[in-house]
Amino acid sequence: MPQNFDILKLLSFIYQVPLECEEFKDVKIKFSRTGMPRYVLNKKGERLFTVRPNDFLLTLSDLSARILFDCLPGNSGKVYVSEIPTKTVFNKHVIDADPKILRGIDVLVVYNDSLIAYGRSVLSGEEMVKINFGEAVKIRGKIK
Repeated sequence: MPQNFDILKLLSFIYQVPLECEEFKDVKIKFSRTGMPRYVLNKKGERLFTVRPNDFLLTLSDLSARILFDCLPGNSGKVYVSEIPTKTVFNKHVIDADPKILRGIDVLVVYNDSLIAYGRSVLSGEEMVKINFGEAVKIRGKIK
């Protein structure tokens, strides 16, 4: 992966919407000893994303989840739930989900129009709404 890749283009690709966020314009990328990208840091050195080494997709942090919640338009990348989850969001609690959500990407979990958690999607957005059993999202972190 080149050293000067554009985070906004990658996020726009992941969430399939054009994204304009000032917080992601000036970021630094920390590389491992082997030259692979590991972390995306903001100006203050706080971790925004971790780069997954197997597919180069991004995992969210608390800070990046809050920023994305404000920057993503409409319900893009968001899963709306009827109950506050503990470790897993089950399909029966999913009220609505972005149909463009792909399996395996990090999504934002929303309850009563406020961000409560973020995690990895187990199903696509359409499947989360249609299927009424099983896991929808594995929670990685909760927003305090």
